[in-house]
This record gives sequence, structure tokens and C-alpha cells, in this order.
Amino acid sequence: LEDEHNHGTPFPSYARMLAHYGTANGESRYSWTIDFAARRAKAQEEMQPHLDKASAIKAKVVSLKEKLRSLKRDKAKDLTIRELEEKIKTHEKDARDEEAIASDIDAKVFDLKAVNPNAVVKVDNRTPQEIIQNIEMHGKIVEDAMNNLKLLLQN
Repeated sequence: LEDEHNHGTPFPSYARMLAHYGTANGESRYSWTIDFAARRAKAQEEMQPHLDKASAIKAKVVSLKEKLRSLKRDKAKDLTIRELEEKIKTHEKDARDEEAIASDIDAKVFDLKAVNPNAVVKVDNRTPQEIIQNIEMHGKIVEDAMNNLKLLLQN
């Protein structure tokens, strides 16, 4: 697909777009800029609920650990202690999971995969019947080519 702005020119020049760097005029289907400050702000907004939840869980773990210490000091039943230790492990895992989600969101801010936000997506609107007909047509072309090749090899 040709770029409308460069139609008729021998080679599209992005050098003339350099003067417009950082503005909408400096962007095209083939070059774009990324606003990291905006991405970072959006990520912070998405991360905050997970960080808040992790902090709340950690606070709960602290109180559970204090309770565990007092149970151990008072020589409570082993079953009670084990149940509380399992509860603490579960909460600690939940906190780590929330922090991992926040960390993944933060890492995506600086993810520089070459994903063009201006890409033109081509959609195949053919019906299944049209696709089958196309496959059959190409199959016939291949079959004819194979027959011609076999004839050439026999000579």
C-alpha cells in the first residue's frame, strides 16, 4: 500500500517530516512517537488498585503473624497454629500476586515492540464458499504446473 502523502515521489522522505517531530504532522503510517509520560501515568493509574490491595493484605499478614507469635508463646494447639500458618501463606501469596500484576503493568510502559499504532488492517471479507473456490482454483493451478513439470522431465 502506498502512502497518500508520498504518492508520485520516487522515494518517500521522512527527513521532511523531521521538522514536525513530536507533533501530529510528524507522524505517518510508517513512523510514530510514543509518549512515555502519558503511558507511565496511565500505568500508575492501573497499578494503584493492585498496590493498594497488596498493602492491605500485607497489613493483615502482619497482624496474623503477631497473633501466631502469641499463640506459639501460649503453646496453643498445633492444629490452630498450622491453620493460621496456612492462612498467612495464602495471604502472602495473594499479596505477591497483586504486586506481580502491578509489576507487569509497569513493565509494559517501556515495552518497545514494533507495533505500529497507525497500521492499516486488511480484513478478509470472503465467504467460506469463496475461500473454498479460491483454494480449488489454486489447487488446479498447482496440478497443471505439476503436469507440465512431469512432461518436461520425461523429455
